[in-house]
Amino acid sequence: MKLRFNRQEMGDALAAICSVAAARTPKEILKCVRLEAKADVLLLSATDLELSLRCAVTQVEVDEPGDSVVNADTLARIVRESRDELLGAETDATQLHIRGSGSHFQIVTQDVGDFPPVPAMEGEADFTIERDVLQRLVEWTSLAAARESTRYAINGVLWEIDGDKLTLAATDGRRLSVAHDKFTAGKGSPAVTEAILPVKALSVLSRLSVEGATAVAVKLTANQAFITLGGAVIGTSLVEGHFPNYRDVVPADCDRTAMLKTAEFLSALKQASLLTNEESKGVRLAFSEGDLTISSRAPEQGEATVSIPVEFKHEPLEVGFNPVFLLDVLRAVHTDEITLSLKEANRPGVLRAQDGFLYVVMPVNLTSA
Repeated sequence: MKLRFNRQEMGDALAAICSVAAARTPKEILKCVRLEAKADVLLLSATDLELSLRCAVTQVEVDEPGDSVVNADTLARIVRESRDELLGAETDATQLHIRGSGSHFQIVTQDVGDFPPVPAMEGEADFTIERDVLQRLVEWTSLAAARESTRYAINGVLWEIDGDKLTLAATDGRRLSVAHDKFTAGKGSPAVTEAILPVKALSVLSRLSVEGATAVAVKLTANQAFITLGGAVIGTSLVEGHFPNYRDVVPADCDRTAMLKTAEFLSALKQASLLTNEESKGVRLAFSEGDLTISSRAPEQGEATVSIPVEFKHEPLEVGFNPVFLLDVLRAVHTDEITLSLKEANRPGVLRAQDGFLYVVMPVNLTSA
């Protein structure tokens, strides 16, 4: 294998590859990236046996096609620290040589035959969706997915296909995030209309830097999902189990609604949460007509009180929330205003942004807020 490649494009591809290659594993081959040099493209592949990624680097000049397998992080660091626009790569029997204008690196290669197969998407995609749209859906929902639950089904994000609508939902048992939008259907009917995708697979999508690619193609099977963006293909095993009936969790009787400025509410929450600790994780939201006072108290540290104007025309109400759960979603909001609908102090609150985005959060006991 002998070629030259654009350092920036290669660096972007390796950044995504390193998010898939296993960092901690006794199997050295899973820490590696496979390089496949073809006539006019360099394919990079990585897998942890459940999640895989294949990227195409197109700004290359290939003199000799070939394959090589090297440690992904080592190659990424070399490419990242180089200042040359173009780098050369060449293999011999046991090493990959990377050369710049004044640099030469030799990386020990692994046996190509030991690298696990990376599954490919077969057949037509079930649907395509604008990348920005899917990215918003993922960003809004993945923040609520469980990270260390024994209920494996809630460790991922539920995808539901209904006609030309895609709905994503995630919960960790204390909050629920749901978002939906339209997509463009494929030629046939999807074989699978419901699947739970792991959060790690969705985070890889946000790391992909594919110039000019604006649409994402998706195909779901009984046990795998494939997400294609430009020359990159993410393949992932699905999360097993049954996702809870999230629609039953969304309160339908919240009769007190506050209209809030997103940036103002976010800033006030950040300030109030400065005086919370492990023993006092909650902040108190005290609503009155035209005003919201957010307060917190941490034993042996002090108290915080922050007031902001709010559009609220109901009887006064006080409710406690874990500020982390509110801060997470406010950072994902892309609208200037949000609404927070409430019923009572011991009932869930419902935060809504633009159409199709809602977030349900359980309250905390005010005595500990």
